[in-house]
Amino acid sequence: MDVIYRPARKEECPGLAELSHLASGGVADFLFQGLLPGLTTVEIMAHGLTQEQGSHSYRNALVAVRGGEVVGMALSFDADRHGITEQMRAFFPAERLARMEDFYHARVEKSWFLDAIGVREDAQRQGIGGHLIERTKERARQHGRSVVSLIAFADNEPALALYRRHGFEVVRPVRLDEAPLISHQGGCLLLRCDLEE
Repeated sequence: MDVIYRPARKEECPGLAELSHLASGGVADFLFQGLLPGLTTVEIMAHGLTQEQGSHSYRNALVAVRGGEVVGMALSFDADRHGITEQMRAFFPAERLARMEDFYHARVEKSWFLDAIGVREDAQRQGIGGHLIERTKERARQHGRSVVSLIAFADNEPALALYRRHGFEVVRPVRLDEAPLISHQGGCLLLRCDLEE
């Protein structure tokens, strides 16, 4: 069955949230858990994605669709928008954001930032992630950017291997202290890919 790649639609936000949650490796749970009683992390993220404005909007997502179902997503935006906003400071407990300080300050200036990429487990190792990366590079070019950047967990070898295959190189380590619910150890890495003319 063919995979179709296209911009996300508002009604797909629950699926986008599930894939973004999967990609977060526990960071989303660490940040959101218990903040809105009765709502799961995925439900809170899905609501946030329905917003028309802001970096974490469905309008910044590309999806891979197979058989009418979203099986993959990539959320990307201008790297200048990657950071801790006043809205975040008002919503998240200060001690949670403090653990994420270096993560949210790490960026490659004037780049296009691939914030999250996720592929459903039953659709992995079929080239979908690679296609989403290449389409994100196209989005970067459309927005006048010649560099794509991202942050990956330092111990996520399968993801790092995928990024290397698509031209990404490590810029520097990014501190991410061990915290409850985060399933990765050893912090993160900031990566960049310079796009060919």
